[in-house]
Amino acid sequence: MEWHHFEYFKQLAKLENMSETAKVLNVSQSALSRAIKNLEKELGVPLFNRIGRKIKLNKNGVSFLQTANNIVSEMEIYKQNVDADTNIENGKLTIGFLHSVGVTYISDFLKEFKSLFPNIRLKLIQNHAKNLLSMLDDGDVDIIITTVSEITPNTQFEPLLEEELYITLNDTHPLSNQHSISIEQLLDEKFILLKQNYVLREQIDEIFHHFEIIPEINFEGDETITIAAFISSGLGISILPHLRNIQIANLKQIPIRNYTAKRKIGLCYKTKNQTVPIINQARDSLVTYFQNMK
Repeated sequence: MEWHHFEYFKQLAKLENMSETAKVLNVSQSALSRAIKNLEKELGVPLFNRIGRKIKLNKNGVSFLQTANNIVSEMEIYKQNVDADTNIENGKLTIGFLHSVGVTYISDFLKEFKSLFPNIRLKLIQNHAKNLLSMLDDGDVDIIITTVSEITPNTQFEPLLEEELYITLNDTHPLSNQHSISIEQLLDEKFILLKQNYVLREQIDEIFHHFEIIPEINFEGDETITIAAFISSGLGISILPHLRNIQIANLKQIPIRNYTAKRKIGLCYKTKNQTVPIINQARDSLVTYFQNMK
């Protein structure tokens, strides 16, 4: 059953004339007749009695007209609700983001975004990259800020920022005064890392694999801020992106000397949603925010 069949049926029920109804709907009479026949075939009952040039609803048609009116009315209500939820003035928006970009970037972005659109109803979700992509596919979030991962079909990824990874250690560590540190200098260190299955952890594991190092791991956590706090306490070292906006004492971040280690942060949204006003505005605002940072 096609949506326009409801409108065809309602107009024909009102005008009771095939040719006049076709003119009002701006379709051919044969197209209108075919649509009504298809509708009757799908419902399994005739809807009209044909009396000469006049067409009148029979008892099945009268009953279906009420149903059609209810369906169209409910659809109008639904469309109004969708418009209310997706407009850029007071719509609803769910943003998912990595733990490691929440404090460093998203908090500042949200201050700016909310100042421009104070009535938007925001919901925020933190998770790791693979879970965020699953939530995007399931429609649980509208847009995500994440690192490059396994992008699914019909998903747009737009790069926002490329971050260098640093050796992150306590400022009393023997290596803390160096301008750069080679990975081989870390052979005897104790590491504090993100848990397995995080994209950043996979990148760090690739570095260790490249240098054929099996690291001694003291702790595996879910958030970079926790890792940074443990480093501050002298419990180990790590490889982390720039800890922008994280105010934790005794931390020092030093470039890696002999390996190019970077991660790309970008935004993801479903291609089919790129014309939704509130998602499109959030996308534009994120791109502008990160461009202004460079």
